[in-house]
Amino acid sequence: MKITFIRPNMFEAKSSAALQPLVFSILKSLCPEDIETELIDERVEEIPRELQTDLIAMTVETFSAKRAFRIADHFRGKGIPVVMGGYHPTLEPDECLQHADAVVIGDAEPNWSTLLKDFRKGEMKQKYDTTLPDKSFSTNHDRSIYKGKKYLPIHLVQWGRGCPHDCDFCSIKSFYPKSQFMRPIDEVIKEISGFKDDNFLFLVDDNLYHNRKKFEAFLQKIKPLKKKWACQISLQVARNEKLVKLMHESGCVMALVGIESFDEENLKLMNKSWNNAKQDYQSAIDVFRKNGIMIYGTFIFGYDHDTVAAFDKAIKFAVDNKFFIANFNPLYPMPGTKLYNRMNLNGRMPVKKWWADPDFYYGKSMFTPVNFTPEELEKYCYRAKLSFNSLSSIFYRLMDGKANAKGLKRISLFLLANLTNRREIKRKQGLILAGKR
Repeated sequence: MKITFIRPNMFEAKSSAALQPLVFSILKSLCPEDIETELIDERVEEIPRELQTDLIAMTVETFSAKRAFRIADHFRGKGIPVVMGGYHPTLEPDECLQHADAVVIGDAEPNWSTLLKDFRKGEMKQKYDTTLPDKSFSTNHDRSIYKGKKYLPIHLVQWGRGCPHDCDFCSIKSFYPKSQFMRPIDEVIKEISGFKDDNFLFLVDDNLYHNRKKFEAFLQKIKPLKKKWACQISLQVARNEKLVKLMHESGCVMALVGIESFDEENLKLMNKSWNNAKQDYQSAIDVFRKNGIMIYGTFIFGYDHDTVAAFDKAIKFAVDNKFFIANFNPLYPMPGTKLYNRMNLNGRMPVKKWWADPDFYYGKSMFTPVNFTPEELEKYCYRAKLSFNSLSSIFYRLMDGKANAKGLKRISLFLLANLTNRREIKRKQGLILAGKR
């Protein structure tokens, strides 16, 4: 028996900044030895029109859903069954079942062995619904599935899943309603110890800071490994400068933080007033930079209290504070979120399933903002991206001995990331999702 794992791209064009899709090394480790496996990642290679395989397993995100449906329809038309998993099938299972033989709702690991047994017996169900663990989970990886793929030289590691917060634009809480659950720290440290090269690590947890004592214990254990790593983390950690200092001492070089908005009323709508409740943004960013940690900041535009001035304020803040990278994204009502339900109820989404709209392209606003037209929101977001990623901005932000230019490796990382990001922004803007196939 042979399983082909497929990671669809949003477009037909390849990406020069793809990271290893972690889910497939997990599923590979759970496959019996008599099952042959292969991975086709459309971000870095073409999908052949003909495949000799018994089952296709796809991970599907909302932005890649239309492309995934097209690929699945093609191979199902040739008699190959398809199973879909990931965020989009979890939140829109019935839609996905129009293009798949089965969907996995939630994490795949608990049901993967059962699904394979059912498939071998010719009794595969349409839905496999996962019961999430209450506090902890354990997982293994078989990274041989990535052999020969042209990914960025970064190792992805996951300590925990879920987030303690419930931001109304974010689908994490819909996928993981029971807050966070974690792998044993020693299991994660053992996995990291197995990487014998000097490649950067990216801790892919949605929010690495969930419990002060556990986080401190994790930092103390990763510190002796002398690895350089990055993470996604809430600004709340900056309220404890000793922890941020320990992050740096343990090898953290970059933190992705969600700033989202400077407007208090917008933060209330997001259910994210906690973001700057006890410490303003500037003070929080200063704590990171003082301790030599580069900042990857994200901003969202299109909430009801945004004006044109919001874009200029965000650009200035990101450039003045010499952010490593910044994202200036239009708001997207993602399925399963409170935002999506509210927008739909208020009639502010002309197309309910906007991700499947044949006219939807990357960067297009798919709801009606209060203070802009959808076209203006798209224009201002793209303008912000171009401004922040201009060559003058890149080299101004590089001149930063505190964080971005702290050693030759960081300078190389900064230039690689920023020049790649600049190229990808221009390449993707306006591309039709799913391409022609």
